[in-house]
Amino acid sequence: MASTTSTSSTTQEVSEPRLFGLLAEFSEASNLISAAAAIRDAGYKRWDCYSPFPVHGMDRVMRLKPTVLPWMVFAGGFAGATGALALAWFCNAYAYPLIFSGKPYWSLPANIPVAFPLTILLASITTFFGLWALTGLPRPHHPLFTSERFRRVTDDGFFIAIEATDPCYHTATTTELLRRLGAIAVEEIKD
Repeated sequence: MASTTSTSSTTQEVSEPRLFGLLAEFSEASNLISAAAAIRDAGYKRWDCYSPFPVHGMDRVMRLKPTVLPWMVFAGGFAGATGALALAWFCNAYAYPLIFSGKPYWSLPANIPVAFPLTILLASITTFFGLWALTGLPRPHHPLFTSERFRRVTDDGFFIAIEATDPCYHTATTTELLRRLGAIAVEEIKD
């Protein structure tokens, strides 16, 4: 009696890396600014500029909206001040009213020393966590980190990255646009 053993080989399918977009390098900050203006005028929405130092006027060129972080910090500080003053009022004027030499149960000047530190504390905590939330941190990996060329961004590189999810993105036309704008190199970034 012959027995046959059937072995099924399981093959693991390795998915191909997803295209993140294009990374273009420029030689200097002035080229980066003019390229950013052209990309903005071409209608791209999901792109960003990277440089080793702040390039003044870049936020205006990119038409970045002002951040909501100052309003978040104000709300945190206001909540701290309001909470401290409300607790002081509750304890001194409502729950445990005591009369000392005819002074009022509760007064604002007497409670400022309590409200000030809590205002600063809640404003700083809101700043810390609000900044993390608005910038999407912590993010230990970004697709651009896979590019050897992108490592120069902390030294002397000026880059523009256009994401593949942008409605105007098409690999060939976007690559041609970046080359026309004076990019030294253009490479596809996979995630």
